[in-house]
Amino acid sequence: MVVVADQVSRYLDFLDEYLRQHPDEREGQAHYNALRTLWPHLQHEIAGTERDCFSLDRNLPAFLAWVEEALAADQRVAEDEAADAVQT
Repeated sequence: MVVVADQVSRYLDFLDEYLRQHPDEREGQAHYNALRTLWPHLQHEIAGTERDCFSLDRNLPAFLAWVEEALAADQRVAEDEAADAVQT
């Protein structure tokens, strides 16, 4: 679970910087855009769903819960691919 925390920390650190650089964006927009910047392949799983905080800030709690799960899954895939590469 430490790896997951590291991914979430990476996201939150980037978000902090993103908010400083884009103070004009709403909180939900900033969260979505920060995630999209680091993990662009995940954005398509958000748009138009109940976790779409780009459109509605009130969806931010669902977005954040999903982000934690999605980053954990993404990390597991990367670790599995790395392990497979070492074995071959």
